[in-house]
Amino acid sequence: MADETKKRPIQFVATWNNSKYPLQVPEDETVATLKETLATLTNVPPKRQKLLGFVKGKLPDDSAVLSTLSLKPKPNSITIDFLMMGTPDANLFKDPDQVDLPDVVNDLDFDYFPEEHSYMDEAKVKKKLRDTIAKTQINLINPLRDGKRLLVMDLDYTLFDCKSTVNNITELMRPGMHSFLTAAYEHYDIVIWSQTSWRALEAKITELGILTHQDYKIAFVLDITSMISITTRRDGKDYRHQVKPLDLIWTKYPERYSAANTIHVDDLSRNFALNPDSGLKISAFKNAPVSRQTDRELFFVARYLLLIAEVPDFKSLNHKKWKAYPGVAE
Repeated sequence: MADETKKRPIQFVATWNNSKYPLQVPEDETVATLKETLATLTNVPPKRQKLLGFVKGKLPDDSAVLSTLSLKPKPNSITIDFLMMGTPDANLFKDPDQVDLPDVVNDLDFDYFPEEHSYMDEAKVKKKLRDTIAKTQINLINPLRDGKRLLVMDLDYTLFDCKSTVNNITELMRPGMHSFLTAAYEHYDIVIWSQTSWRALEAKITELGILTHQDYKIAFVLDITSMISITTRRDGKDYRHQVKPLDLIWTKYPERYSAANTIHVDDLSRNFALNPDSGLKISAFKNAPVSRQTDRELFFVARYLLLIAEVPDFKSLNHKKWKAYPGVAE
């Protein structure tokens, strides 16, 4: 009887890719066994699985026995619900352009300032842009509002640290993230554009509470499939990399948005190579457990956005010198 009790199964429900996966794992098994079971259901290898909302407190090692963990059951239930992040081997995103040019720069940790208008073969770039605009369907999450400017926000390393290991994903948020988005929302429609796959993007913004916040609303979200690759030059060297072409949004909503009322905030300046005058480079937020003690970047960017909100034409601004704009540093 004692042995039976010891090996009783624990009921789990994992949410991944908009689907729920009920499973049972004996309590004397380890986290590694749970991940292996999930791998058989989702084809996501254990090494790429991240389990969010799984336990109270610090995320456990794979060797931890389930019965020793502070699991978080649903209210009035014995079921443990959690979110799994991860991409199957077969679905890892690969840019078709990278087939012929394997040295495409797509590293979130590497950046450089392209020389303005240095992209090669403009005719090819324009064709890529037309094709991407044609295939991209923007699904509005919340209605666009009359008279608002447009704020395009990057996610990884701009609003949160996507790589550090912590107990809870909220510890990866850049200080003041929700307050920043709340302040901006008064004057701007907000778009999140991330250089990651939709699956990873959806999981992140859901767990961070960005989609459900009461004080601001996200208009829509774009992922890496809406980006295009171009070649730019710096100091005599050519780089092939992805960019976020704002023309995609401007073409979809010409009566609302243009270079006159759009600002794109990103930690990678190469991402606004096609629209350099609309880009504001923010410092990358990394090593969150340490950096969050002193990082105040979003506070100053919010102040800048509010100060320029009534400027008739953003093309008259120099976002490269945003920190020197009157009132930002006061």
